[in-house]
Amino acid sequence: MKILKKVRLINWHRFQDETIEFAESVLLSGENGAGKSTILDAIQFVITCSKANFNSYIRCKTGREDRPYERIGALSAHIALEFFDEVKKRPFIIGAVMDSATEEKEPNVAWYLMDNKELKDDLFKKGNQIKGISAFRATNKGINTFAMTIT
Repeated sequence: MKILKKVRLINWHRFQDETIEFAESVLLSGENGAGKSTILDAIQFVITCSKANFNSYIRCKTGREDRPYERIGALSAHIALEFFDEVKKRPFIIGAVMDSATEEKEPNVAWYLMDNKELKDDLFKKGNQIKGISAFRATNKGINTFAMTIT
């Protein structure tokens, strides 16, 4: 069995840079707008290799006319799911790295698999700089990119 242990969200809706750890049994609860659906949407996005427009999640759409997005300009985002394979007795990560050039343009997305890896900052960041698709690939040898969309 594969057990979901952690979720890493960087620039995903209101989550700027968070790692969420899961126990054997999980109950997501909280006030409206706390992020429950956002976490589930992130997991779904990675597991299904969704082609849906998630630019509003990456940009953090506010719904305000004077400032429609919290994040503007070129940016990158990450969703990474760390699992533990009970048969092989080792961790693995499946995830997506996204580059978005403008508020209007759909993001470029690369989904990947990293065997025998755990979530660590240096996978996703160099110093305080968040890695885009190219830098992520260049600094993480041995990743298996299994799907990609370029817009």
